[in-house]
Amino acid sequence: MTWQLPAIALCALLAAAAPALAEQAAPPPRAAEPASPAAAKPRLTEAKPAAQAATLTGFTRARAEMKLISEVAGRCLKVEADVGQTIGEDGVFARLDATFTKLELETNLVEQARLKSRLGYLEKDLQRTRTLVAKKSQAQAKLDGEEQEFDQARLQLRGLQIQEKTLRERLARHQIRAPQGWQVMERSVEPGQWVGSGAEVGRAGDFRTLLVPLALTSEEYAALRNGGDIVLHLPAAGQKVSARVYRVSPAFDPATRKINLDLAIEDGLNHKRGGLRAELVLNMPDPSGAVLVPASAVKVRYQETWLLRPDGSQVKVMVLGPGPENDTLRVASPEIRPGQQFQLTAP
Repeated sequence: MTWQLPAIALCALLAAAAPALAEQAAPPPRAAEPASPAAAKPRLTEAKPAAQAATLTGFTRARAEMKLISEVAGRCLKVEADVGQTIGEDGVFARLDATFTKLELETNLVEQARLKSRLGYLEKDLQRTRTLVAKKSQAQAKLDGEEQEFDQARLQLRGLQIQEKTLRERLARHQIRAPQGWQVMERSVEPGQWVGSGAEVGRAGDFRTLLVPLALTSEEYAALRNGGDIVLHLPAAGQKVSARVYRVSPAFDPATRKINLDLAIEDGLNHKRGGLRAELVLNMPDPSGAVLVPASAVKVRYQETWLLRPDGSQVKVMVLGPGPENDTLRVASPEIRPGQQFQLTAP
């Protein structure tokens, strides 16, 4: 029985150590695993309508032109502006000899002075006669005669005053005029040359504003009206300038079936002249119905191209070429329209 005591002690010892041994033998607790994230939403893009550039060409011309015509006959004394020069502030292009008109005007002024002096004398004489008639010292017939003579002299003076205005107007028309600031386009008179009444001696134009005539279809006119600021490119001048619609013809041209209008260039051009080629670029809707999408939205597989809708469905498209901006493509399909959304397949 002596062996049983140590056995009982060993069992008690193991029973006391069991919790510690169990704690050491237990594996370490595992860290909590994060919850799996929800599937990321795809990035979307919107299809935009594709545009096609249409280039229209016109040539500059003066806003207005005028024939310079002499209204009176005379010999040319001086030409104030040559071809290409600007009409001065006085508006005179050429001067004609007005010697005889000036002499007629001087004669008229002398006659007026003589009649004014005679009217003064007749008025005094008329006052004396009226006094005598009032006193019954003079016959009424004499008073009537003096009043008639006074009225005739007054009417004669009025006629001379009207003639003076006519002569001054004729004198002014010995200067062949053009609007100030216009430029001479043609000149056909020289000093010393005789100029007949009604003869054309030159042409002038207003080049301060240049016009560019164009003929547009209804679609092109709509694109011009809705396209914002108008910019013209002038290759010969190497410049791009702003323009505005100057006028639009309401008439219909049956030959061209287009709308005739003029664009005006007012500022920004260094040298204004006629005949400068001007190009207008209009963004017209693509007749094929194509749309613009980012290149990253187009998926290529087995030599075929696709777009992915937001729900993951595929739309087969045809790539027509690059878009106007970097990393864009022009694509077409009967199933897609501008404004629809598609997935971006690349980050």
